[in-house]
Amino acid sequence: MTQTDAKPFTISGRLKSNDAHTGKRRPRVLVVDDDIEIRRAVWYILRSEFDVTAVENGYKAVERIRQGERFEVASLDLRMPGMSGVDTLKEIKQLDPTIEVLIMTAHSDVQSAKKALRFGAYDYIDKPFRKDAYREAIRRGVKRREKSTVSDAAKEQLAFVKAQLKISEKFAVIGQLSAGIVHDLNNALNSVLGFSDLLLMEDAPVEEARDYIKQINKAAKLSISIVQKLLTFSRNQGSEREPLQINEVINSCLELKQHDFSKHQIEVVKELEKDLPMAMANFHDIQQVVLNILNNAEHAMMSADGSKRLTIKSTSDAKAIRFSIEDTGIGIPEKNLQRIFEPLFTTKEKDVGTGLGLSVCYDIVQDHNGTIYVASEPGKGTCFVIELPHAAL
Repeated sequence: MTQTDAKPFTISGRLKSNDAHTGKRRPRVLVVDDDIEIRRAVWYILRSEFDVTAVENGYKAVERIRQGERFEVASLDLRMPGMSGVDTLKEIKQLDPTIEVLIMTAHSDVQSAKKALRFGAYDYIDKPFRKDAYREAIRRGVKRREKSTVSDAAKEQLAFVKAQLKISEKFAVIGQLSAGIVHDLNNALNSVLGFSDLLLMEDAPVEEARDYIKQINKAAKLSISIVQKLLTFSRNQGSEREPLQINEVINSCLELKQHDFSKHQIEVVKELEKDLPMAMANFHDIQQVVLNILNNAEHAMMSADGSKRLTIKSTSDAKAIRFSIEDTGIGIPEKNLQRIFEPLFTTKEKDVGTGLGLSVCYDIVQDHNGTIYVASEPGKGTCFVIELPHAAL
């Protein structure tokens, strides 16, 4: 049904946006129909429950949304001159993906209405329609919009919490590394002090003095390297990903853990594939995953009898880049294997673990479109395997 208006009929703001009885904001509905009688009828049907804005074509509807007006639901006539209902739907969804769209159509255009569903409409209703059926269709759209908004807010909150957990766990790892780093720094600074004292002694031979300076320079560079590694790990570098050599990440983590492993007499065996393909990943995220697993392996081996050996391997195939970390620790009981990636789950004694490490690892690997596996046998050890996609894929 099409009717040209001598004067455009736009209903907007005739009723207050807030319900007079409850004070709550009334859901806003945008009605788009080139027939003035349809617009009037829809306004009278919806006015008691909704804040209604009615315009005669898709161009005006799109312009209102482009100017920042927000609507829970848009009711679009399928056949309109100029911009069709489907074209209006596409434009509206691009400007505001959260708006729910109801299509009004003649029975003969059902196939076209179904096509509109593929572009984001939630339902369609035939003309002529019953007022109760139309009002209920609008209510469904409002409810869908409310659920979607709540879901989006929950997702944003969850993402924020996960980011905070990652930072919290990173500081926990830094705390665990600090003793070894302080020890290494102390050794380097003692070298600086010792050789500088010798240099200040009177009548030091020139060749000896030159050697002392070389030793001081070496110790200073070592100190800078130790601090730089810690700073690199501690900084929040964002989530940017780039082609990454996994072997470099593994080696950087082993350097940070060198003192701890030496102190606890843990043998480190590296079997890293040469010319390993690049993974598309964030260096600092993957470094956090590796360090968390290394810390867990160290703790498990400190609690076990017998030799302490850590084996790290990296391999690749056509599908993925894969690296594993295997220890000879106490292992994980079968009943706990299904729970180790749960937040706050830990079998460590109080004040030793946060219960967040493996949960953070799982989230990071999943976020990289990868997979993390675990296999363990009580009394014999545990092996974690991480798979990441190739950078080229």
